[in-house]
Parts: sequence; C-alpha cells; structure tokens
Amino acid sequence: MFFKSKKNTEEQQPQENPYLSARREYGDRYGAAVNEAARWRQICFLLLMLCLAFGGMMIWLSSQNKVTPYVVQVDKQGYTVAIKPASQASQTDTRVIIAALSRFITNFKTVYADKYAQRRMVNEAYNYIARGSAAENIVTHYYREHNPLEAKNTIAVEVISVLGIGADGHSWQVIWTEKDVRNGTVRSTSEWRAILTIAISPLQDMTEIMKNPLGIYVTELNMAQDVVTE
Repeated sequence: MFFKSKKNTEEQQPQENPYLSARREYGDRYGAAVNEAARWRQICFLLLMLCLAFGGMMIWLSSQNKVTPYVVQVDKQGYTVAIKPASQASQTDTRVIIAALSRFITNFKTVYADKYAQRRMVNEAYNYIARGSAAENIVTHYYREHNPLEAKNTIAVEVISVLGIGADGHSWQVIWTEKDVRNGTVRSTSEWRAILTIAISPLQDMTEIMKNPLGIYVTELNMAQDVVTE
C-alpha cells in the first residue's frame, strides 16, 4: 500500500494564474454592467417607438373632426337653450324652403274681412322678410298702395308652384292665383308670378326663432300679374 504525502499532492495541483483570475473577475463585473446597459438601451428604444406611435395616433385623431358644434341661444331669463347641431342648421331642405315661401306669399297677398286676422297676416308676412332689405321696401310700398285693412273685398290666395331657378339655391319662382271675392261671389281670378331671393340665417335670437324658426328670409322680391280671367 502506497501513501502519497500531502506535500506531493499539493505539488501536483496546477497553480492558478493570478492574471487570468483578475481577467475573469473583470469580465464578470464589467460584462454584467455592459449587458445591463444594453438591456436598458433596448427598453428605451422600445419606449421611444411606442411614444412615436402614440404621438402619430394623437396627431391623426386631432386632424379628425369629432366635435359637433351646437347653435346655442340664451333667452331673456338667462337660460341657455341648445337649439340644434350647427351641421343641421348649415343646410336647409328644399321642401322646407318651398313651405316657407308658400306661407310668405299666402300671408302677403291674402286679404281678410276680419281686421284682426288681417293684421296677423301682415305681421307674419314681415316675419319672413329680411330687415332693411329691398324686399321689405317693396312689401311696405305695396301695403301703402293696397292697404288690406281698408279693402272692401277679400282675396283668397292659392300657391300653385314653388321652383328653384338658381344653382346657388337662393333664387326661387312662386306662381299663385288670387280670387277676388265680394259678397261671397268670386268676381275674378288672376294669376301672379314672383321671383324671390332668399337668405338663410340659422343664428337668431329667441324672439326671431319664435317668429321664423327656419331662418329663411326674403331679401329681394319682384312680382307681376300674369293672366286675368273672368
């Protein structure tokens, strides 16, 4: 049986190189720091890409009109009343214009024997006329020449057609008949034609809204009698 001495065993074990140990320790210490810095750079780059993506999305969303403006009116008591979206107020249906112009001509040319009803018709006719316009001057001059409150006969008005004649939607032609009635008998029937120019003003105060809720106003008026039949 052979025994190796402790001294011989230690002599056979390889001696550790201190330079290699220092290099390994340096690599373990600073390599971990380099790897950690690389991971942080990757995270920062990813966050930068996400910020750019969200920023681009916000710019795109801000360019899209998602706000619906409303026409708002404050009445005399100070209460705020939302009338309707401005997008609805920006466009007026053709049928609405036809109805408004038909009502204006009927109120303007109808003559009643009842003085109270006649005053109401005159006032309603003015509700569809733009203040200070040429149409207001024409209607006022017509009422001075043909005062409906002093008429001894009644005039029944029937609108036949209302047609747009302009591409801009502001020029209209109205054709109607007037029946001259005296003592319950139709004495004559006349046909009239008018060319009107309108303006649409959806922004009104509460008083105007009650009188003309559609905001359709006649600015110019030219009318003439076409045919008279007995």
